[in-house]
Amino acid sequence: MANLTKLLLVFSLSVLLSCQSVLKRDLASDHHISQNAQQLVTWETKANAVSTRSNQVIRLEHYEIPLKLLQQDVEETLDQSMKDSLIFEKNGEKYVRWVINPEDTKWHFDVKNFLEKHNLDSEPKKFFDAYLTASRSMILVNPDNGATFSLKVSTNKTGGNWTNKKQTWVDAQQVRNMDKWISEVTSSMKTENLVIMNEPFAMGIKEIDHGMIMRSLNDVPKDEHFYLPGFSVLHEVEGARIAKLNGATNVSEFWDKHYNQPLAKALAEFFAYTGAWYDSPHSQNFLVELDKNMKPTGRIILRDLGDTYLLEDFAINTKYAKLTALWEDGNVHKGKLNSAVGLLHGNSAPSWMSDSEYQSYAKNFYATFEKKFSEISNIPEVELRKTPLNVNPFSYATKIYPTTSESWKNYLKYANCLNGEAKTLAGLDCPEFYLKKQKKIDCYNNVVDIIMAH
Repeated sequence: MANLTKLLLVFSLSVLLSCQSVLKRDLASDHHISQNAQQLVTWETKANAVSTRSNQVIRLEHYEIPLKLLQQDVEETLDQSMKDSLIFEKNGEKYVRWVINPEDTKWHFDVKNFLEKHNLDSEPKKFFDAYLTASRSMILVNPDNGATFSLKVSTNKTGGNWTNKKQTWVDAQQVRNMDKWISEVTSSMKTENLVIMNEPFAMGIKEIDHGMIMRSLNDVPKDEHFYLPGFSVLHEVEGARIAKLNGATNVSEFWDKHYNQPLAKALAEFFAYTGAWYDSPHSQNFLVELDKNMKPTGRIILRDLGDTYLLEDFAINTKYAKLTALWEDGNVHKGKLNSAVGLLHGNSAPSWMSDSEYQSYAKNFYATFEKKFSEISNIPEVELRKTPLNVNPFSYATKIYPTTSESWKNYLKYANCLNGEAKTLAGLDCPEFYLKKQKKIDCYNNVVDIIMAH
């Protein structure tokens, strides 16, 4: 009897120990979110005037779907640790972790029904640690290798004013097409203010038109930079705190100089090289890059690139002309640039910014944009300034530029030169004015530098 009791005690202890390891995995992974990525989460969820959300870790659920049943568009150069986070092997077959948004009570059941229709396991599994953001995207951490990235799937509930957002495969394809173009252009052209949050990975369930998109966080997970969301810049408390941390005595003037005007330059580079402009250009889509000491670097990060208008006149003169046929209906424009910026659109104004100061932001934005765009496009700044400006209180400022003048036609004719090419689609040599905007690889000096370094 004593031996039996002892045996049961040992067995019970072993069960408890095994349970403890499972419980510990639910509470803490081997790899944790980095300091700067955690700061991004906190800004997204706590320094947002529209809504306040939890910034605590969530044990995320997902479905496991055979890769062969999915559509995929994955950048070849994507870091292997990020690929391995979503694509894995089980029983000799490749599967995809199809993430379930923790707030969704509707759309993921489409995926569950899809799996059951194909007689596949439809029980959710757990793997990722995750954090909410201000919208439907989440920041995920792979507990095995530490890969950290943003991910977007369908959900009928998000933070703030963004609700019931189905992520379709059709939209995911458009995002990837835009991402490929932007990635190639920004690697070929000189950009001083523009930084892109690339979206290098997309999966789709064509049968039910569901998509899943990964967005890179660039070097934030490595604690190289902080990314401050635009709505946190204009937050009552956090915007003032960071401005004063940098020695500012006038918070509104500080962010005009370090957010509004650099954004104008970044969007000038973005449009000049792509012919694209956001159709919802509010602060949800823009972030300010800060160095390790939280000092603005002058660079602005653009994200959610699928949310854009495309100027057909520009795109058809590039090797990416096919994009006009793939773009969202109604978002391909001709003969005019519908430009707008609404830093506080959908948000609340901080006490340190008056309506007159917001009006000044709009004027300074367009003055800066037109100067920078003129430098790239060779369209006279004086011509751009003639376009009337309309400003709505604490919402959008707009300008609609006609693109039919001779100077605009000349710029559009050389669009391919602004995509890093030596000739236009018609075979004309690119003028030196545009070639100077391209990045040049100086092979001789690169070799000298390598020799001198050794």
